[in-house]
Amino acid sequence: MKIILSYLFIALYTLVSCQEKSIVNDLKFSNYEGRPKKITEIVTFSNQDVDKSISYFDKDGFLTKIESYNTINSEFPDRRLISDILIYDIKNKAKRTFKSMNAKSKKVDVTGYFEKVSDSLYRRISISDTPPMSLNKLLYLDKNNRLIKTEETGNFNGTPVNNTMVYTYTNGIKSGMLVEDRAKHKKNKLTYKNIKSDPQGNFLYEELVDDHGTLELKIERVFEYY
Repeated sequence: MKIILSYLFIALYTLVSCQEKSIVNDLKFSNYEGRPKKITEIVTFSNQDVDKSISYFDKDGFLTKIESYNTINSEFPDRRLISDILIYDIKNKAKRTFKSMNAKSKKVDVTGYFEKVSDSLYRRISISDTPPMSLNKLLYLDKNNRLIKTEETGNFNGTPVNNTMVYTYTNGIKSGMLVEDRAKHKKNKLTYKNIKSDPQGNFLYEELVDDHGTLELKIERVFEYY
């Protein structure tokens, strides 16, 4: 009996280990290479709005925390303070829960989970009471585990959400995307330009321009590796 139980335990452990190894990590979803442990990202939009965040990863490439720096100090307008923190529970990698809290009050604003549906499909559910929000985001992968499409539906503060993003690659490198807002009946095709990479092949700088060559946004990143 002990031999049978031992065999069942080993079989179960092997199954769980294989399942976890088959989970695509967050670095892969973002098309990052190597083993980054911290990525600082600054996004500047065409209207000069700025979004700054710092993402932290474990040694297996899964997100553990994202800090957003979107609070402006009136005395130092060029200095951004931390506004909210997104924390992942990565014990169960097949279905990771997360919560977003206000950095100052520690009040939890958003909860949800990120789960594997199949080898080529993942799902992210986000829920909030204030403002009222319920979002369902589907992420599709190709046979090389590259993100090729996302579909997000739901409701944000009384406004319907129905967005699709389709990504294109050239020689394995992300080269453009088609953004469609079905609720507003709008489409926008964007292309990556003026890319600067580090020795790992990760983008340190990139610009996204529309069909007319108009700059929509630029992204700057700083990578720290294990």
